[in-house]
Amino acid sequence: MDQVDKKILFNLLRDGRVSQRQIAQNVGISAQALGYRMNKLISDGVIKGYSLIVSPLLDGKVEGFAAFKSDREYQGEVSSITKCLEEITLYGFRGDRVEDVERKIAEAGKELGEPVMKYIPPTGQVGMNLNSNDYEIIKLLREDPRMSVTDIASKLDLPYMTVKRRMNLLIKNRLIGVVSQIDLSGGNVVIYSIFSHAVNALSQLLEPQTIFVIRDTTAGVLFCYSENLRAAKESISRVRSVDKDADVMVLYDYQFFS
Repeated sequence: MDQVDKKILFNLLRDGRVSQRQIAQNVGISAQALGYRMNKLISDGVIKGYSLIVSPLLDGKVEGFAAFKSDREYQGEVSSITKCLEEITLYGFRGDRVEDVERKIAEAGKELGEPVMKYIPPTGQVGMNLNSNDYEIIKLLREDPRMSVTDIASKLDLPYMTVKRRMNLLIKNRLIGVVSQIDLSGGNVVIYSIFSHAVNALSQLLEPQTIFVIRDTTAGVLFCYSENLRAAKESISRVRSVDKDADVMVLYDYQFFS
């Protein structure tokens, strides 16, 4: 695993649908060299696959997050699991109302203890007018999150530009996204999450290494990438200079369920 491989992984972590052509451009290698490296990362089990993340807004749901310090893994219904080195696991919970999410967090707490962090963003707006084509696109992406626009257009018998425009709107409005499933130990890279009430300032500070953000106007959780522990430590020190009360967790495994 060298610096080129790590840059490839960073591109995939920031956008699970990024094309190989774009990765090759960003990294500065030929398409052939990228293809060889991608195949090796897959065969070595570093790149494990891809998951489509669908916003709870599309189903009229609310999503919240809670972190528990426990050596046990919660077996209840969750939308995501993020395991951290500090023996803390961050879970995502979805429900029809905020009260449902609160209840699910409380149920998890009966097994895992009181949460060390809890965050339920205010319910937002979809941000676009959805149509039946959008749901058909999402259905196909659930089957293959990296399915090309050309293949989706062919399967749905729609014009290429129609599919591309609708997908761009879905992504722009954060209604869908694709997360790359990376073996962090095999990749020898560091992903860490930060919960902060200074999310606006930290978003600007950490933008170059941010993978994605869950946020509202006052707080949020940022997921960030570093090529090694030293770089992560330097970034976390900068975070502390802005928000000394920020909760920082270093990830070693994660899973998202659409």
